[in-house]
Amino acid sequence: MFRMVQIPKTLVFLCMLIGWSQAFLHSDIINENEANKDADRVTDFTPPVCSVVNETSDCLLSCGNTIMEVTYMMTDGAGSGISYTSLYSVLAGVFSNFTQYDGLDEDGYKAVFLHYSGICCLEDVNVSVVDKAGNTGKCPVVVKRVNPVTLILP
Repeated sequence: MFRMVQIPKTLVFLCMLIGWSQAFLHSDIINENEANKDADRVTDFTPPVCSVVNETSDCLLSCGNTIMEVTYMMTDGAGSGISYTSLYSVLAGVFSNFTQYDGLDEDGYKAVFLHYSGICCLEDVNVSVVDKAGNTGKCPVVVKRVNPVTLILP
């Protein structure tokens, strides 16, 4: 009879022990790439750099149907790397186009190139780049207004 009472007590004890083990902290084993990814997020405080590689942005004062084109090179150097790029304009989908491709910067780091073309009337274009650590870099968007050339014939 004593043994029959002892067995349920032992089972209750084991169940409690197993349940309590779930409450104790434990750590998962992660691979080196995941550890480096977390380290990049913590140590990368520098935003990506965006520079103009090529541009044709001479727009008429009257705006008209003149097209401006700009190619940007976006790089994070030795940082965490480019996560994504962003292009915003109120009418960007209607009057503009952009193409994005990967390459290398002058120091051999991975870079993203973004070619933007749109009508000169869009002055509110915002181009930015975000790295994997969440830092944001802004790209310069300058629309040059020029007077049309007037020919004077003798």
